[in-house]
Amino acid sequence: MDIQVIFAQMLMLFAMMLTGYFIWKREWFDEAAYQKLSKIVVNILNPILVIHGVVGKESGGDAGLVLLNLGFVALFYILLILTGLLFVLVFRPVKSERRLYRLMTIFPNVGFMGIPVISAVFGPESMIYIVLYMLGYNLILYTYGLALARKAAEDAGSASEQGGSQWKRMINPGMIASVAAVVIFLLKIPLPAPAVNFCDYMGNATIPLSMLLIGMSIAKADLKKIFSNGMIYAYTAVKMLLLPVLMAFLLRPFSIEPVILGVFILQLAMPVGSIVTLVAKESGADETLCTNGIVLSTLASILTIPLVCMFL
Repeated sequence: MDIQVIFAQMLMLFAMMLTGYFIWKREWFDEAAYQKLSKIVVNILNPILVIHGVVGKESGGDAGLVLLNLGFVALFYILLILTGLLFVLVFRPVKSERRLYRLMTIFPNVGFMGIPVISAVFGPESMIYIVLYMLGYNLILYTYGLALARKAAEDAGSASEQGGSQWKRMINPGMIASVAAVVIFLLKIPLPAPAVNFCDYMGNATIPLSMLLIGMSIAKADLKKIFSNGMIYAYTAVKMLLLPVLMAFLLRPFSIEPVILGVFILQLAMPVGSIVTLVAKESGADETLCTNGIVLSTLASILTIPLVCMFL
């Protein structure tokens, strides 16, 4: 794997984030515009990119490889749940923050950041493997994740009432697109050329707009407070370097399809997912820690992801 190529890709993504940072600092976007663009990317462009990854192309794998990848998806979430518990036991953050660290660990940015980064490294044929991580993400987030966030709010003495069914919330554009992509891939369903071109043009807008939004979220954060939090540094090192590098070493002796293994390791190296802050806030927990984790881990990923790639 050419590390220079990967580093160049990360610099390109960083340049997009820096552009978003500049846009926010110049006040060309306000909070209302940010929220609207975020909804467009999350609910329209990102799902279309997922579909685009499997339509109009010869499959980069087969059903057997998809099943193998599904096993790695299960391992992925089991490993993150255990890592979150271990981090809390070893580093012993204050009680009100323990479940939030676990929440941040279990839910990395497998879609918003994972799609552009992994697609840049392994190409669009890796999309079918990425979508299974997104399926698992939604299933666990709206069950175990919400329960964990509510417990975090209770620890802080600020729990709020939750309205609506968590099962209904699982039915979202990202989940629908992921299921559709798997069905299209496995059944080899052909789509007409105009539909393929539509997915191509719309999906290509996802990566730069996603990076712009991440840059804006960094611009909104209080970087002084983030960089003065020693526990966040320790967490970032464990989650984004120690864990993926350790798993790369442990799995290296086995003959595993390189793309499946690469997607697994890189997903482990992804920064904290932005949805964590929203879940914490809606549950009544203190979302400040989650925001700090998102910003620092996202900034660190510019260096840590190329480092992790050196061990693939």
